[in-house]
Amino acid sequence: MQTVSHGIPADEGGGPRLASLLRITRAINQVRELRPLLALLASEASAAIGAERSTVFLYDVSRRELWSFVAEGLERQIWFDAGSGIAGRVFRTRTTSIVNDTRSDPSFNPEIDRRTGFSTRSALTVPIIDTMGKATGVFQAVNKMSGDFDGDDAEFLEAVAGEAAVTIENVRQYEKRRRMFESFVSVLADSIEARDPLTAGHSLNVMRYSSGIAANLGMGTDERRAVEYAALLHDYGKIGVPDDVLRKPGPLDQAEAELMRSHVERTASILAAVEFEEELALVPIFAAEHHERLDGSGYPRGLSGDRISRGGRIIAVADVFEALTSVRHYRDPMSHSEAFEAIASQCGRIFDREAVAALGTYLVAEKLLQEDFVSLSMSSSGSDVPAGSGNLPRPSSR
Repeated sequence: MQTVSHGIPADEGGGPRLASLLRITRAINQVRELRPLLALLASEASAAIGAERSTVFLYDVSRRELWSFVAEGLERQIWFDAGSGIAGRVFRTRTTSIVNDTRSDPSFNPEIDRRTGFSTRSALTVPIIDTMGKATGVFQAVNKMSGDFDGDDAEFLEAVAGEAAVTIENVRQYEKRRRMFESFVSVLADSIEARDPLTAGHSLNVMRYSSGIAANLGMGTDERRAVEYAALLHDYGKIGVPDDVLRKPGPLDQAEAELMRSHVERTASILAAVEFEEELALVPIFAAEHHERLDGSGYPRGLSGDRISRGGRIIAVADVFEALTSVRHYRDPMSHSEAFEAIASQCGRIFDREAVAALGTYLVAEKLLQEDFVSLSMSSSGSDVPAGSGNLPRPSSR
């Protein structure tokens, strides 16, 4: 029999099956989240083979069980002993199994059908084996809609399972690196906040507000992550500011103010030396622009309007709101309503209107403000109000 790439037979089903595998390959290159990717693989496998449904079972080392990471037609997860049933046998032996009459197979476990209310008549099950030759799960298609599962079906599902194995391994490695990077970023943020117990938690709160704003603005996952990292690290340059300046209870003199302002450029310089992954490349820029203001009165570059990055405009709003609602050495905190009203009064001049509105939506969802109050504050703000006429002080060096 003539075959084409990936072991997919070039018979009458070869065209659709090859097209299916090409769609899978494209998806693997575009998607980094494991669940939607494996759900696509399961859907493509069912359609190409003509099965009623497909399931991807992964092995949980701590429980020594297989569980349904993706299961077409099922909302709840299925867990069972890794040595049980047809799937358990395939996982244990790492060999493909074609069973066209499950009632005749002694390994078949009817308990799962009883728990799910599903009737499994036939099953094609292949192992998912990583690059080290270790089984990490099984891929199972059940109930061939027409005829029996055969060797061509098995070849195709083995090819899909091979793609799944590489995908699982890559995503797990990516997630591991991401967790390591996130812990590194958290340590950096904690190291600067540890210098002043009074402001501890500021960066984390700014990240929380920034993330809420980004979500309500409909930002994509990558851009939102960049905003979150930049928010968490936006004050890291303060590591070069002396403690007596950071903790000074009164106004800063001119030299101290300039020293405090220098933290922004220092933050940008430090973060520029970090090798961020491509989708986080804007982190240094977002962090460096959190003291810029729409009217050009901010620092360090005096940027105005759309010259300030979207991420920078978001963090500017989050940073000021968090600072106003927190205790500082030089003043008492405002209430959430007072702080929001003050920021809203500067919409379109100092702060981005959309970012402020998105902050209001987030605060309402968190039950920190009432929706009517946010709407009134936003409707009362306007570009016709002279700069500085609101309750919010002009941009400060802190």
